[in-house]
Amino acid sequence: MISTDYVKKIASELGADLCGIASVGRFEEAPAGFKPTDIYPDAKSVVVVARRFPEGAFLSGSSIPYTVTNDIIINEVVRITCNICSRLELQDDIIAVPVPGDPYEYWDEDKREGRGILSLRHAGYMAGLGVFGKNTLLTNATFGNRIVLGAVLLNVSLESDDLAGYNFCSSDCRICIENCPAGALGDKSVNQKLCRAVSQGHTKKGDYLYLCNNCRKLCPNGRGIN
Repeated sequence: MISTDYVKKIASELGADLCGIASVGRFEEAPAGFKPTDIYPDAKSVVVVARRFPEGAFLSGSSIPYTVTNDIIINEVVRITCNICSRLELQDDIIAVPVPGDPYEYWDEDKREGRGILSLRHAGYMAGLGVFGKNTLLTNATFGNRIVLGAVLLNVSLESDDLAGYNFCSSDCRICIENCPAGALGDKSVNQKLCRAVSQGHTKKGDYLYLCNNCRKLCPNGRGIN
């Protein structure tokens, strides 16, 4: 039988900077249709991994370095989760299901609001990888919000990590809210329609760009507690 330490060792060997584990019981209050067992009925544990996002991409005056870096890191996380599944399924009776953030099955065109099959932010919280800031982003003590998340569902019960016990946002800090050009942020909420209107765009040639990352870049805790 595999152990928590064994799973984390594999995740690290495959390139994950963080790995946490949560039992599916922690997801009881997730919306219907978006629970781990809605994706894989025999799921008993959720393994959440994260890859660190390089800081330099936030410092460029051009949107291109951030856009390209984001795409590459997302693909790396998908690769890590799929490879974790391949490694774990070498063990007898282990089934492992990779869970990426995209594409969305749920999409509300009027609200321009999408949901992944599993909220990776909430999965990361449940697995002890961080806490939510006022910018709605999962923020880790070591890497701040400079992380990209992925998950794997397992048909075996593993010991859950403790929830993160630290806090980032001071009661009077409103930097992310006041510096959102779309006015999309409330207190730990985001209007996706307003956000997408200013954060997503294209070059004249038609290539996709992320035009705004203020909520990540300007957060005083964006790079972690230290």
